[in-house]
Amino acid sequence: MRGAFLLWLCLGVVGSGCHREVAPGPSSRTEVLVGRTLPLLASPALRLTVAGKLGTRTVPVVLDVARPLSMVSQECFEGGIPPPEGTVRAPEIAGGFRAWPVVPLPALTVGGASVPLRTAGVSGEKPCSVTLGSDVLEPYALTVDPLRREVTFTASRSREAYVAETSASDAAREVHRVELSREPVGDWPLLAARVAQGESELTGPFVLSTREPFSRIALGPAEAQGLQPLETAANLPPRTFAVDSVDVAEGVGVRPLVVEAAGRWDSPSSLGRLGPDVWGRFTATLDAKGGVLVLRRPRVLASEASASRGTEALGPDNVESVGRMQGSSPDSGIASGGGASSKGARPDGLSTPAPGPVAALEDTHDAAPAVSSPGPAATPSEVSREVSSPSGAPSSRLTPRQRCADAHGVFSEEACYGLHVRREPDGTVSVVGAVFRDLPEGGRVHLEPVGAEGQRLEPGCAVGLSFPATSRGLTTQHRLPWPSLAQSLPACHAALTQAKDFRLSLYEEARQPECPTACAFVTETATRRTVCECQPTPLGEGVAAPSRKKTSREPPPEERELEPEDPR
Repeated sequence: MRGAFLLWLCLGVVGSGCHREVAPGPSSRTEVLVGRTLPLLASPALRLTVAGKLGTRTVPVVLDVARPLSMVSQECFEGGIPPPEGTVRAPEIAGGFRAWPVVPLPALTVGGASVPLRTAGVSGEKPCSVTLGSDVLEPYALTVDPLRREVTFTASRSREAYVAETSASDAAREVHRVELSREPVGDWPLLAARVAQGESELTGPFVLSTREPFSRIALGPAEAQGLQPLETAANLPPRTFAVDSVDVAEGVGVRPLVVEAAGRWDSPSSLGRLGPDVWGRFTATLDAKGGVLVLRRPRVLASEASASRGTEALGPDNVESVGRMQGSSPDSGIASGGGASSKGARPDGLSTPAPGPVAALEDTHDAAPAVSSPGPAATPSEVSREVSSPSGAPSSRLTPRQRCADAHGVFSEEACYGLHVRREPDGTVSVVGAVFRDLPEGGRVHLEPVGAEGQRLEPGCAVGLSFPATSRGLTTQHRLPWPSLAQSLPACHAALTQAKDFRLSLYEEARQPECPTACAFVTETATRRTVCECQPTPLGEGVAAPSRKKTSREPPPEERELEPEDPR
């Protein structure tokens, strides 16, 4: 840790003397989590939260590389919080400082390892949770696999070590290395990013955030550069921006995206924060101490123009089955995926932008090219075939067919879809789906439920995952069936409870009409009624991203945990 982080000022006194909790240096710290891979708690949006135990109580543990001080919510203490040992004043990423009472903690274990955290600040969050800040996470590099929904802890390494690693050629994946700097007061990681909306751009340093799923942009600087927030009813303060793209290097980012608008962002060193809605489109290694963010995704190749296919069968060879709960293993899974980006400009706005000088953003002298050397040539049938749309009519539109690299570097359209299935601790089954190519019209993946003996089930209900129009790399996770389905479609809920595994079955261009964002859907065959469980957005649970040219309605209350820096 830098010395700036240790400039906490003691404001409170308990008993005699003044207590100041100071993070020990890396040499005195036991790196108990090195080498451990932990599943993230199931959630539609990507959140860096794992299971832990505080004393004898099971608690969610949030990994927050941008918070200097580890925190615990007062709801974690059944008999009330213990007497504070003192008060610390810590910097906030939005600017300024804030005082926190510090209390002793029971033993904390994460992944079966005892975490050396004796005290923590007390947050006002309502649900019980423990937040591990940089005082604990500083010695580690975190590698997040969004498809498997896992985080792996390794020891922090030097920037030179990452340069050597990422310079090696990889036939299957693009590798992008983004340099991180450190905020001079709070010591949290910063990276350069460019936010574009029409002809307006906001470029500068952003906080690399792992706590919340949504990115946030400072309202004042964004409006000063010409970015327009979405309007709200009753002249309420702006809450969101609908932007065309957020990039951390040329063509490396997300497009389009709805981000939060931060009315209170007084930091002189940053313009907002970048969350998992941006870097979570990649398999990401975050090493704040080493000063590096490494982003990996499958290579892509655009084929020649071919008939746009309304439906596409995904055979069993496209993905290994993972939900076979063999023996006593509580977790099993597979991953299959790829990525896509078309060559040159496209009217849907999802393609990689034309090359241009972005010196503040790029670190491309050692990065792998966005498109690798051609894989196996497309067969004539792949180029020219026409497949019936869902209505039965053949599609006549010609679009470039994008192919994605599998783990062996072989390109195919089927490698653009991924599925991971695992058994959750409560006995339910969750699925994570991914589409690693651009989706100009959205898309939906149909799933086939499988029983305990590996047999295909006929539940009388269609089940699948729906994706909105977006750029490559979006993932979503859902329990199948999810709890509220028991009220809306009880027969489907009962039938899907018997499923122990799910397999990829069919892909269709175009999202499920009833599902506005990345969602799981279940359609009852007899009634054709469809029910969705969708990812939250900055506008609310499952609210579609509106066009920035249209006036949006007043956003509903956010159904996500309150950030410590935003108390109410």
